[in-house]
Amino acid sequence: MSTLLGLKSGIATLFFLYLVAGNPYCTYAQNPRLVVGIVVDQMRADYLRRFIPKRSTGFRRLLEEGIVYWNCHYVYFPTYTAPGHASIYTGATPAYHGIVGNTWYERQLGRPYYCVLDTTVQPIGTSSKAAQRSPRMLQASTITDELRYASRFQSKVIGIALKDRAAILPAGRAGTLALWFDSREGLWVTSSYYTDTLPEWVMRFNQRRYPDSLLRLDWTLPSRLICQDESLYEGTIGKNSTTRFPHRPTSYEELLLTPAGNWLTFRLAQEAIESERLGRHRTTDFLALSLSSPDLAGHLFGTESCELEALYHELDRQLGLFLDYLARRFKKEEILVFLTADHGAAPTPEILAEKGFGMGRFPEKALLEQAQAYLRAQLGLPESLSPIAAFLNQNFYLAEWLSPAQKREAARLLKSWLMTQPHVIWAYTSEELSGGGSTFYAFEMVQAGFFASRCGEVIVIYAPGWLDSENYSQGTTHGSIWTYDTHVPLIWWGGGLRAQSFYERVPITAIAPTLAFILRAPLPSTAFTPPLPEVIQQWRLPPLEVQEQGVN
Repeated sequence: MSTLLGLKSGIATLFFLYLVAGNPYCTYAQNPRLVVGIVVDQMRADYLRRFIPKRSTGFRRLLEEGIVYWNCHYVYFPTYTAPGHASIYTGATPAYHGIVGNTWYERQLGRPYYCVLDTTVQPIGTSSKAAQRSPRMLQASTITDELRYASRFQSKVIGIALKDRAAILPAGRAGTLALWFDSREGLWVTSSYYTDTLPEWVMRFNQRRYPDSLLRLDWTLPSRLICQDESLYEGTIGKNSTTRFPHRPTSYEELLLTPAGNWLTFRLAQEAIESERLGRHRTTDFLALSLSSPDLAGHLFGTESCELEALYHELDRQLGLFLDYLARRFKKEEILVFLTADHGAAPTPEILAEKGFGMGRFPEKALLEQAQAYLRAQLGLPESLSPIAAFLNQNFYLAEWLSPAQKREAARLLKSWLMTQPHVIWAYTSEELSGGGSTFYAFEMVQAGFFASRCGEVIVIYAPGWLDSENYSQGTTHGSIWTYDTHVPLIWWGGGLRAQSFYERVPITAIAPTLAFILRAPLPSTAFTPPLPEVIQQWRLPPLEVQEQGVN
């Protein structure tokens, strides 16, 4: 009898091990039920120290309970929203995933092309053509794609952001749903790429008309903040003729510049978790959030403004409430949260110039006009012909009617001329960038973001602290190779992770492969960065090791 019982016990054990080895999603002891990626748009790493209130409930909780990488950087040019989100989730740079900017010049069309524009799909939840969006221009798979593939497309992946590109690119090409905010109508919308009808829970959310209620509220300066409330270098919103609080937005677009934009995003995220039952399935689900309001406010008010500090103080409270919500709904070992940013931001140049820094603004349009005139003269072209078809994202695109030999000569001439211009520190031709690599920092950064069919024949790099004065006459912007744009926070929280801090330089492209190993999903197709060993080592024992121990 004892022999028979032992045999039955052994068979049961082997059957269990077979199930674990054959289906890594059959047990919640190993995989998180829900992964939440939080990307704060335009958050510099130093904001973790500058803007966290003493009684912090959000960021401080992550810092005190999570794994913090204080020296995380983007490793390519240009540092914009779309390339940032694509790089986080593909584990690759624009040279591989192809999202070289929010827009680029499409030579075959002869005009700029928006990175998630797709005229083959229809808007859902709105009549606006601005919702004709999809991830089809993304050339590489994301970790969310690979999670869907590994789970036989049973995992749910939902992207939510005020900006369409920040919701669409993280969800990948196989995402279940992406939702973004139509600031013309004050509605959350999607496209027919994902669904034929807006989910009922999203329609119910829209019917509550939260944006209308929020428009009736003033944005006031918290009493605990003591900072200069008005600056010559800030923009204004609403009917204010000054930058002084309180602010009263007069449109949905202006509303998104305030803490209301983050509130709407977090509130819809909770609705998604409950209505889609995220984290309640046999397979791991993934919620990709991006908080767009800090970027919108940063552009208008600048990195030193009271408005940005007030926004982050409120974001800290909102983040704390969201983490409390997750902690109530899930056991800590059931969730994994990471927080990072898609890029940083330049200091407001005038403020630092007053302190003796050599920084400022200059007109890009004038640079383009001078470059056109120089090439016409050098190539012997009449005034009626423009050898430069477009100048976008510091990329010069040469006219298609130039012969290949003329293009090479024009690119060589243009590079030499640019290197003589004030505020220009380097320039590279597409021929150089298509060749061998270099350990020179600027070249490495530009080459890592170079995708030949979408980039120009010459790419120019400005000196630190110099911004375009025409598109950004006030506030600030981003996009450069300099550390104020590349240096971002990276925090992991949840599961069995214990508090640790690391100061070694790590690339943003390490996030996706780290997730792949934790989720036992394939690496994204162009992911080339090693994962973060500290996060993986603290995570739970992989099923393969359980199997090997059981067999032994």
